[in-house]
Amino acid sequence: MTLINQLPAVLLCATCLAVFPVAISAADAPTSAPAAVPTVAPPSPAAVVNMINNCFSCHGTDGRSPGAIPSLTGMKAEQALLVLKEFKSGARSGFVMTRLTKGYTDAELEALANYIANNLK
Repeated sequence: MTLINQLPAVLLCATCLAVFPVAISAADAPTSAPAAVPTVAPPSPAAVVNMINNCFSCHGTDGRSPGAIPSLTGMKAEQALLVLKEFKSGARSGFVMTRLTKGYTDAELEALANYIANNLK
């Protein structure tokens, strides 16, 4: 048998020997604690006003919709936050709202919901 005929078997053995110790050491490695999730500071009041102005583009000036799009006035913070999170997760369908909410952090959505509840009456 020539070396060329033995080459695939040699390469296979070399590969197995190279990978096997890594697999064993990875299995024996101690597990580390999960990485800490960084805390996100709530947005500033100016940032919330800027974000809510984006809402007014479709939901009407001061959250009072002139047409088919729902008004934001009179919503409680819990209700607004639930709706925003449902759009973000895809549980509630809406082409524009789903895309918009995915761009906000949970802290920003909570700040928007609080703004809606406290300022749009």
